[in-house]
Amino acid sequence: MRPLAMLVAVATLVAAPAVAHGQDALPDYDPSSKDWNGLYTFARTAAGLGLDVLEVSSLEWGDLDDGDILVLVYPLQRVEPSRLAGFVQAGGHVVVADDFGEAGDALARMGLLRADVGTPQASSYYRSRLYAPVAGPLVAGHPLVRGVTEVIANHPAVLTEVKGAVSVVGFGAGQGAIVVAGEHGTGRFVVVSDPSIFINRMLQFPGNLTLAVNILRWLDRDGRADRVVLLRGDVPMFGEPRTFIDDAGMGAFGRSVAGVNRWLEQRNDWLLTPVAMRVIGGLLALALALLGIAAMPPWRRLPLDGRWLRLMRPERPADLPQIVAAHDDPGARNFLLPAAVLRDSAAAALARVTGTVDPLHQLPEPELVKRVTAARGAAAGAAVARLHRRLRGLPSRSQAAAPWSRGKISRRELHQLHADVTDLYRTLGDEPDPA
Repeated sequence: MRPLAMLVAVATLVAAPAVAHGQDALPDYDPSSKDWNGLYTFARTAAGLGLDVLEVSSLEWGDLDDGDILVLVYPLQRVEPSRLAGFVQAGGHVVVADDFGEAGDALARMGLLRADVGTPQASSYYRSRLYAPVAGPLVAGHPLVRGVTEVIANHPAVLTEVKGAVSVVGFGAGQGAIVVAGEHGTGRFVVVSDPSIFINRMLQFPGNLTLAVNILRWLDRDGRADRVVLLRGDVPMFGEPRTFIDDAGMGAFGRSVAGVNRWLEQRNDWLLTPVAMRVIGGLLALALALLGIAAMPPWRRLPLDGRWLRLMRPERPADLPQIVAAHDDPGARNFLLPAAVLRDSAAAALARVTGTVDPLHQLPEPELVKRVTAARGAAAGAAVARLHRRLRGLPSRSQAAAPWSRGKISRRELHQLHADVTDLYRTLGDEPDPA
């Protein structure tokens, strides 16, 4: 327990006896109380900044995210140093308003030493009351002291040693601070060694109210935070903070990814029942079936009537007109299949000349041209050179007839290929056997 000054009038401060602290019997710092020692004004100030105030009867560290500002007011259960430091390190924002509560070890972990100095050595005291020292800004330009000229304290403790943070409001050089601000990792923290600065009566002082507004604005993540999570008095704390909460330097895309990761993490805690698993499995199967149907082409380039199965490899040029005529459908837009049959016909003729099974793929183009020239003359070699690249680029008949085939041959290209293959037969002297 600690004594609180009983401020009964706007112009007069009177010391009050000690009040029992506890979540059930603690009238101090009640956000719904309009009494002098309540936090109603603080809660309404937060609401004016777009922040809801949620008072908790127990705190689960893992429930806090980038939309929360944690406010610890005079905690009566030990604040675990590693949890508070881990919360800030991961990107959490917190206000620790404690003079003689159980946050001392956690503050020491963050580089702050809190001391009860009895009567602080201030340059002035409100209406000469020694329990009401007047503090002032210790640094210029810090967001927390914007518009603040003085802060009235009430039986404060003093932060006598500050490492890794900035002493923002205090009693002058060497006399200690009552408000310290800092950043660890990707998070921010504000430590106030006099929680009564935030009670209704004390917020009637303009400097105190401006300081409270500045603290909330500095911690609201440029308006992205939407809630103040308030813990006061004898409230238990459980669990561990998240490994990542927020990064002020993160862009919009990074925040979207972090939001998806957070959603997946939350879904990981959901235990599916057997019925739910069967329902989800059925939905996934249906989705895969629909994707398979959507992936099938809406039309086929060539009708699958089995004609290509009846085609035999032509052995003589007399078969070429029949090949083209059999597939010269006026309504067709792709003549890849008859072109593949012409390729097979030309390959058969070249195989007879070169003595190889598949000359188009067994022999490089220069070697094939050389052998054909030696066997049938320069005109035959030129015909092979003119056709070789086109013939090598054609698929097999089974590939050409497949509905998923990507190749395309126009009617004009088919007739040109037919003419060139006929010329190849002529130069090779490969005439049909007499009937």
